[in-house]
Amino acid sequence: MLPHFLQNTEINDGFDLLVILRKHYCVGNRQSWWWPNFLSLRVENGIEIEGATQVQVDLSLCFATILGQNTKYEYAATSLSNLYMFFYDNIAKNPNDDLQLYSTYPNPHLAQIAQPYYQDSILQLLAQLLPQDIMPLIRISGFYQQKATRLITLAQNIIKDFETFHNFSTQVTKEWLLSQKGIGLESASSILNYALKREEMVVDSYTQRLLGHCGLLFDDYYSIQNFLTQNLYKAHDLYGDMPLAQIMARFHGKIVECSKQYKIAKLTY
Repeated sequence: MLPHFLQNTEINDGFDLLVILRKHYCVGNRQSWWWPNFLSLRVENGIEIEGATQVQVDLSLCFATILGQNTKYEYAATSLSNLYMFFYDNIAKNPNDDLQLYSTYPNPHLAQIAQPYYQDSILQLLAQLLPQDIMPLIRISGFYQQKATRLITLAQNIIKDFETFHNFSTQVTKEWLLSQKGIGLESASSILNYALKREEMVVDSYTQRLLGHCGLLFDDYYSIQNFLTQNLYKAHDLYGDMPLAQIMARFHGKIVECSKQYKIAKLTY
């Protein structure tokens, strides 16, 4: 069911929709990107209520994008936590470490292994594993053999083509991402926006359903993406100096939260 505040409402572009949704959905403080990670300071119901104090590219969200395919958010989040605890145990665990440094985070161990200086070590470790090494860790996310293979292959290809995660984060293109097994348009956009903090609007089934019930029908992914980003630069009037990439992330989050709250169904013809 379409919420009352979207019924009989003229929506000419993405900015119009953002203005409406912004009045009804809060997706965290000014540091929030909606989708939480291990450096989020507070997370509630899968929403990053208090974002990390410093914005940084995030390898874990590249993996989360694959783990989140065809499953519930909770299952993907559990799988990612299991995977990163495995990385912690094999890379970062040290009896002499002072975890008080990470005491402000929901999980200090995961916050430690999520620090930028471990990202290349994580890639190197993952690239050397066999699917069966991590399948038990991500079983709850479903399609775990396929996802394990794709995670390992992604790590191998990042190392082969970019050497380091930093190089990957600054040089990778959407075309490269789309050439990877298991990464489609939505996953590529998610990696570019949430993981690499680029100006890329994510389009998913929630987006298509919401727009469809508003009478806005499109032929393909890029048409929806272009509509949502049309005039979105005006959002700086609402958010001040917040980066446009972050505004796009929050906008996508508002669309998802609205669609979930009102159980907006797929259109049938």
